[in-house]
Amino acid sequence: MLPDLKLNKIRGMEELNGVTIYWLISIGLLVGFVIDVVMINRGIGMFGNILWGAAGSVVIGVTVILLGLYAPLVYAALGTIALLFLINVFSFHILDNTEAKAS
Repeated sequence: MLPDLKLNKIRGMEELNGVTIYWLISIGLLVGFVIDVVMINRGIGMFGNILWGAAGSVVIGVTVILLGLYAPLVYAALGTIALLFLINVFSFHILDNTEAKAS
């Protein structure tokens, strides 16, 4: 049984279990909050950043685990930062102070 554990450590395989999902969601929530603080009243807002951050982190983390790559939590954090950047940059907002003046 000991050689199997060493073989898993060498391969760097991360298990997909409840603890891993918990950490993926936590990382996504934290990244979403930090991105909201950095954006300062621009982009999709706090709830959007937090929800998209958690969802993006889980999807990216599970994909990395299924591909068998090293450090899925790091990939999830970096991927979530990139995803939220793209979502916030390309979100469209209608300006509130548009008035049509006829002369």
